[in-house]
Amino acid sequence: MTEKSPKISTFNPIVLSDKRRVTLELAVEDLPTTFSNVMLTMPDMVGTVQSKAPKPDPNAVRAYPNIELSILNSQRQQISSLLIVEHMEPYTALTLHIPAPNLQEQYTARAEMIYDNKVLDVVEVPFILNQGKAVDA
Repeated sequence: MTEKSPKISTFNPIVLSDKRRVTLELAVEDLPTTFSNVMLTMPDMVGTVQSKAPKPDPNAVRAYPNIELSILNSQRQQISSLLIVEHMEPYTALTLHIPAPNLQEQYTARAEMIYDNKVLDVVEVPFILNQGKAVDA
């Protein structure tokens, strides 16, 4: 993990036009730097460069947090969720479906960042399905 602990900088639910799907936009800052595990070899360099890339260590410490995105109903029951394992992207947008949507109910979009069984950050944003202009997708 980096010196600074990763955190959620932006979390925004966007209700789609069918009022059954919600895109959750997520921006995260202070993620560890990513290193490429790619090796380039040229045909005329055979024997001068290591021919096999090193295998990743299965016991190596994972540097990236997991993030659970969910939608809660007005009784704070989880009605939709997904888990991002070892989240590496500074920005992502994923869509969750709402079963049996209620246009009058207030929902809560929730993002929880976890690393090494510790909660690093939690952001909750209330929304309703009828708010503002819905986005087509």
